[in-house]
Amino acid sequence: MNLLSKRDRFKYVAAIVWLALTVSFALWWMVLGLQLSRRAPTGTGPESLPSTTVHRMLLSEGSVFIALLVGGGVALLIGIHREHKRRRAVETFFMAFTHDLKTALASLQLQAESLQEDWPGAADSPSMTRLVTDVTRLQLQLENSLHVAQPGGAVFLEHLDLRQAIDRLTFDFPSLALTQEGDALVQADARALNAVLRNLLQNACVHGGATQVTVRVEPEAGGVIRVAVTDNGRGLPAPAIAALGQPFVRHGVTGGTGVGLFVSRTLMTSMHGRLSFGAPAPESGFTVRLEFQKARA
Repeated sequence: MNLLSKRDRFKYVAAIVWLALTVSFALWWMVLGLQLSRRAPTGTGPESLPSTTVHRMLLSEGSVFIALLVGGGVALLIGIHREHKRRRAVETFFMAFTHDLKTALASLQLQAESLQEDWPGAADSPSMTRLVTDVTRLQLQLENSLHVAQPGGAVFLEHLDLRQAIDRLTFDFPSLALTQEGDALVQADARALNAVLRNLLQNACVHGGATQVTVRVEPEAGGVIRVAVTDNGRGLPAPAIAALGQPFVRHGVTGGTGVGLFVSRTLMTSMHGRLSFGAPAPESGFTVRLEFQKARA
């Protein structure tokens, strides 16, 4: 049996509370009306109704009203249950599909890298380099799609070494000279941190045309680790920087959909951190600033 999420539990509780309150008020109204109809004196005019007739009218109309409320509440609960089952089925299919796709992409990347190393002349082949780059880009797009499809996904915060996380990415971006100044232990989710760093390097390489990226760990301030990711690419003007991080907003000819930076900012927020963009450089280059919580012993 699948466990209910907080959102699903809230829906069920809200529907049950609404049903209980409305039926209780309807019952109270009907009982009060029946009691008043018994105490009310019988009218003497030609159009007056006997108290027994009023009593029967209140009883029948109140019963129909309560039945409609109960029926509506039950239909609401059934709808919530069906929507939950439908969403779970879609999530199961989506997870199975993406798992198989990620496995296939990882295998393809491994084969391409093996060909680069073993095949004579493959390391200098533009087609082989483009193949490895495209596979890396597809893997990153798949990860971003997973994060967008599951915006409320939980993160597992642990103590992670920034240098180790960055070193693991050097093979995915062979065209970038990646250097790091300083090191720190931060509280972060391993998968989310990897997605954030990959998105930043992908943007620097593809959209900024950068050949070098420097990751600088700045001095700690108040339990916060600040990291500046600076590239030597084309950079962006100030008006374009103000719109960064918004999904499906393009910035120039080489600009993507903006989903990568949107996902990165969302993941940093979920890890109790922050992502911001530095001021444009006078000539070239671009800086993204990350703030992490310091790992506590």
